[in-house]
Amino acid sequence: MTAETSLGTYGSARVANGIVFTSGKVGLDADGQRPAAFADEVRAAIADLEKTLTEYGSDLTGLLQVHCILSDMSHFAEFDAIYRDMIPDPVPPRFTHGGELVQDFRFEIVAIATVLE
Repeated sequence: MTAETSLGTYGSARVANGIVFTSGKVGLDADGQRPAAFADEVRAAIADLEKTLTEYGSDLTGLLQVHCILSDMSHFAEFDAIYRDMIPDPVPPRFTHGGELVQDFRFEIVAIATVLE
């Protein structure tokens, strides 16, 4: 399914050979707004990732690799604590770096997961 939003045109996820590849997930609250608190933005983005994975036959336990972008690396410790709390063991390999994100988002997460049977 292709989404055309103010964030651009992209597919939410795609499955190939039993592997789910997701687009970047950002944190939005129930009103579709970026939460005021960084922690809430991270939680919302990970929850959106989990929702997408479930729609495509996986979940957070199926994660194979995760790529996280923080707009400000000074938030790394706070992000890592939330990530540790929300991502189940065994935690997948993760690449985390700083970078500019669209529309003033402070966090984005991209994942590759296996389809669960």
